[in-house]
Amino acid sequence: MRFPLQGHYALDVSGNLLEVFATGAWNKATAEAFAEDIHRVAQSLRGKPWAAIMDGRRWVLSTPDCQNVLTNAVADNISMGLVRSAYVLERGMVKRAQLERTHPHLREEAINAQYERAYFSSYLNALCWLEEDGFTPYPKR
Repeated sequence: MRFPLQGHYALDVSGNLLEVFATGAWNKATAEAFAEDIHRVAQSLRGKPWAAIMDGRRWVLSTPDCQNVLTNAVADNISMGLVRSAYVLERGMVKRAQLERTHPHLREEAINAQYERAYFSSYLNALCWLEEDGFTPYPKR
């Protein structure tokens, strides 16, 4: 039996960039649905390098059991071509600390030298950081 979702998210793929908008307080069911949806998106990118930008300014945190689900999802996405993650959060350390616990560097078997993660308080700064490595919502001409 699956519990009802708490919190929300929206995904949008444009170019080689996945945009994620997270809101509300997440429970494990939300994290599992999110992981499944991102897995489908990653498959559609056909193993090419891609990046994600997550706007968590309206996210209210998640339950502790979400962390394992999200940690596994991040590792899975890295194996499917994810090389950059930009997290946009308001200033403060609580959300960042919770997200940092999902970083694959905490698990030796999931370490990937190509993967980088950074945190920003500005969506534009996060997009600029991703664009430095060629990740943009707009196709290159």
